[in-house]
Amino acid sequence: MSYDILFQQALQAHEQGNFDAAEKIYRQILQTAPNNPDVLNLLGLVAQAKNVHNEAVELFYKAIKQAPKHAPFYFNLAISLSALDKDVEALDNLQRAIELAPDEKEIYNRQGLVLQKLNRIEEAQQAFIKALQLDPNYSEAKTNLAMTYINSDKNKAIAFLQEIANQFPQDGLSRYYLATLSFDNNDLQAAQKYALEAQKIFEESDEISLILGLIALKQKNIAEAKENFAASLKINPHNVAAMLNLANIETNEQLFAEAEKKYKQALDLEPNNIDAHLNYANMLYLQSRLNEALDEYRAVILLNPKSAAASNNIGVILRDLGTYDDALGLFFNAFALDQTKEEYSLNIAETLVLFYRQDPENAKKIAQNWLKNAPNNIYAQHTCASFNGEKIENNKVYTEKLFDNFADNYELVLKRIDYSLPRSIRELAGNVEGAIVDLGCGSGLVGQALKTPQNHIIGVDISRNMINQAAKKGVYKQLVKGDVVAFCQKKLADIKPSLVVLADVLGYIGNLAPLFEALKGYKTCFSIELSADGDYKLNEAGRFIYNPQYVENVLQQNGFKIIAKKETVLRKEDGKDVNGLLYLVQ
Repeated sequence: MSYDILFQQALQAHEQGNFDAAEKIYRQILQTAPNNPDVLNLLGLVAQAKNVHNEAVELFYKAIKQAPKHAPFYFNLAISLSALDKDVEALDNLQRAIELAPDEKEIYNRQGLVLQKLNRIEEAQQAFIKALQLDPNYSEAKTNLAMTYINSDKNKAIAFLQEIANQFPQDGLSRYYLATLSFDNNDLQAAQKYALEAQKIFEESDEISLILGLIALKQKNIAEAKENFAASLKINPHNVAAMLNLANIETNEQLFAEAEKKYKQALDLEPNNIDAHLNYANMLYLQSRLNEALDEYRAVILLNPKSAAASNNIGVILRDLGTYDDALGLFFNAFALDQTKEEYSLNIAETLVLFYRQDPENAKKIAQNWLKNAPNNIYAQHTCASFNGEKIENNKVYTEKLFDNFADNYELVLKRIDYSLPRSIRELAGNVEGAIVDLGCGSGLVGQALKTPQNHIIGVDISRNMINQAAKKGVYKQLVKGDVVAFCQKKLADIKPSLVVLADVLGYIGNLAPLFEALKGYKTCFSIELSADGDYKLNEAGRFIYNPQYVENVLQQNGFKIIAKKETVLRKEDGKDVNGLLYLVQ
């Protein structure tokens, strides 16, 4: 077959995006014409399209050696050099291209992009302006010029981009950037509008499919997010961001085998990608592959010693393995790096409780030192009070923060501790007709247990995230965010419930007199965790425990009669039963 026919076949495959077929033919041509600069350049462009930039650079250098005065070869070389973060070398080659072709606007535009990447903003602006002097309607250069103002004047950049989008109805780049900026500002409606407009112009763009996927993910439209991430990967199988987002969804759906393939592929493409290591480690942890997860988290620490997330996640694994002192060290490291992340404080508090059961004196010292260094941290305050058996009355802020952070994993944890209180309440209360008020409703498990066609249930909880979880159950007529005592004082008289339920709620209240004064006249079912002495106190786990005599005195003072009282196991801690009492009173 003649050279011309082969070359045309290769070009056709290349233009159709069939890079493997094009590469095969180009290499076939090189066997007979090893120094053909055009073929070397085209083969470099194939490698560039496949993100194999080291190979592309080698091929472009070979092409330049054969044709040292051909500007496009220097231009193409600069693109791959910049992709390899060899930006100074890229600028040298762009300058050579400008010397050979001073009237090519694309060269100045690329020069501006590389200068912008190096944060040489004023020089980048001059390069874009030079491109626009050659072609005032060069919308890509205008858009890139607008983006140079993002850090210094974001509003100016957005206004500039909107002006470009209005001026050039077929300019997709300005619309793409407007979509990303709107997404960053959490304006999902605008982000979707601009992204869809850009998609119509570009038709196939992996980056636009990616941003549409991220928008859908934030809107909790998981099916649409998956579809867009998959579309992004179909266009560009090497789009790591789309790969990771799709793998994260598959992890959440427990499609671990599919997710693992994508995490490994992402790490093959970008071995130093911290998000890939973190998310892969999370997937391994969910499968209880703890040693493999540790290796991935440690890789993150090596890449970024100041990664609070990695320190925290290694601490979680060590806590699961029972190495509480080492886990605490890592949690405190995460806390020191980012004190705003409440998850880290919660992990410290929970691990200190576990450590307290092994070594109370050292746990107390660590807690006191934490409080000394972070006196306003509500978890540190509550932990120290718990270890000292102090009384903190109805600590609403602590309870709200605790359950807001706990909500996503709440039911998973309850399964682990054999939580059966909703079933016990149903057995004690029976079928209830009319209105039920579920105080401290949590994720709605009691509502599920009590719901019948003959009743309607109102749920109350101090945690907005718990309310959101309860709403998913579909059993509540109404859900109210608020403190349970305040709700009883202000709202019960309007509802006139047949039954009020407090399942594991008294552990966060303390002094029960205001609560039962507000509950006068209403049939009530509630549980307590038992204490043998005093009236009530915080235990080391941070929950109030009660002497039954104190509880029954409060009931008597407020005119209640005990209809039924039942010993029950509330849950398991460290494999041991936590004993309590379940009351039905009128």
